[in-house]
Amino acid sequence: MSGGSIPAVSNVAEYFELVRCAQWCGEYSSVALQFPDHLLPYSTQVAEYLSSPGRRVHILADTNYGSCCVDEVAAQRLSTAAIIHFGHSCGSRVLSLPTLFVFGAQSVNVESIEAVFRGIYTAGDYVTVILDTPYYHCRSELVARLRSFGGVVVQRRSLEQNTPQTEEEEHVTDHVSEHVFYVGGESLALTNCILTNGSRKVHSFDPVTGETRLESRRVNKLLIKRFANIEKIKECEIVGILVGTLGIKHFREVIERVKQVCKAAGKKHYVVSIGKPNPAKLGNFLEIAVFVMVGCAENSLLDCAEFYQPIVTPYELEIACVDRPWEVDYISDCSTLIGDANCAIPSVTGPEEEEGTKDCQLSEKFRTLDLAVNFLHDRTWSGLQQRLGEDEPAVLREGQRGIAGFYENETVCDSRMSEGMGEARRVEGNFALSGACPNKPPPL
Repeated sequence: MSGGSIPAVSNVAEYFELVRCAQWCGEYSSVALQFPDHLLPYSTQVAEYLSSPGRRVHILADTNYGSCCVDEVAAQRLSTAAIIHFGHSCGSRVLSLPTLFVFGAQSVNVESIEAVFRGIYTAGDYVTVILDTPYYHCRSELVARLRSFGGVVVQRRSLEQNTPQTEEEEHVTDHVSEHVFYVGGESLALTNCILTNGSRKVHSFDPVTGETRLESRRVNKLLIKRFANIEKIKECEIVGILVGTLGIKHFREVIERVKQVCKAAGKKHYVVSIGKPNPAKLGNFLEIAVFVMVGCAENSLLDCAEFYQPIVTPYELEIACVDRPWEVDYISDCSTLIGDANCAIPSVTGPEEEEGTKDCQLSEKFRTLDLAVNFLHDRTWSGLQQRLGEDEPAVLREGQRGIAGFYENETVCDSRMSEGMGEARRVEGNFALSGACPNKPPPL
C-alpha cells in the first residue's frame, strides 16, 4: 500500500516499529515525524510514545510535494535535528538531515508469495525480487525461503540516510537478472518499476487481492503515451520547468541542466514552483505548452490525461531536444542525467558573442520579443483593466455597521433570530442569545 485508504492497525507499536524509532532518535533533542495523509490518524499516538522531557517532537503533515519524499525544508523550518519518515518512500537521496525510514509492517502471508514465485520461475532463472515498502519487513524470511534459487536477489532498500549506519539501496545490473518479481499493489512505484525494467519480464503479485499479472504487456501502452508527449515537446516554443521537490539531492543541478537543454533547442523556459500540481493550478499558465517535472522517480511519471498541458520528464525533454537515444530501460531518476557522457548538451553561442559590439547587443535585445508577452497580448481577455480616464469615478457611500447577525440600520429582526435566537448579551467573554432583538450590536 503506497497510499490511499487508512490501514487497519491493531498494534501501533509493531506497525510503526516504535522501539526502533525510540532507539534511533535517542541522541537527538528535536525530531520531526513526517506522515502521509492516510497515516495521520495514528500520528498523535506515535508522537506521544517518542516524546520525552529532553526531546521535542513535531508532526509534519500536508507536505508541499509528494509524501514519498522527505520534506526536509519543513523540518528545517522547525530547527529539527533529524526526521523520521513514515509510510511509502521513493528512496530518493535526502539533502543533509539524518533520516530514518519506517515503511509500516503490513501483515502478509509469506508462504503465498513463495508459492506464486515457485509457480512462475525455475531454479535456473535469474530474478530480482522487489518488495513494495509495506512488505519490506518480511525480506529476511523471504530470502531464507528462496535460498534454493541460486539466481534470486531480493532488493535491499535504504532504512537510514545521512547517518553512520546508512545502507545504500541495492541496484541490480542488466546482466544479472532476466526477470523482475514485484510484490505490491497498483501504484506509481509499480509503474516506475515497469518502465525502468523494459528489457526484463516483470511479474507482479498483489498480496491483498492475490492477483498475479505479467506487467510486461503494459509497457508498450505506457511508452506510447510517453512518446506522444515527446512529439509535443518538439513543436512547443515555451517550456515550464515544474519544481516537484526541494529536498532531493542534486535537484538544483537537474534544473540547471533542463535550462541548458531548453536553450540549446531554442525554447523559452520559465521555472514554476506551485507545490502539488493539479489542472487548476497549471491551467493558469496557458502560454506554457509543455511542463517538465523535476521531482523524484515516481512523482515525475504523472498521468497528464486531466491536465491541459502534457507533463514530461527531463529524460523525455532530452530525447526531443538534444537527440538523446531512447533507452530500452526508461530513465525516471533525473539525477542520473547529470554529467552523463552519453548525451552532451551542445553549447549555445549568444548573439552578443557573435556581433561583438554593444550596439548589436542592444538591437538584438529589443528585436527579440518575449513569447509569453506576445501570447498574453493576443488573448481576448488579459485580466482586469484599470481603464483610467474612461469610466466615471464611483460614488462612495457609507456601508453597514454591526455584526453578521444584526446591523444598526436594520429595523426588523431576521425571522431566524425572532424565533429563538433573541437578544445578544455578554456572558464570560462569549455571546449568549435570549429575549428580543437589540437596536445595536453588543459592545466588544
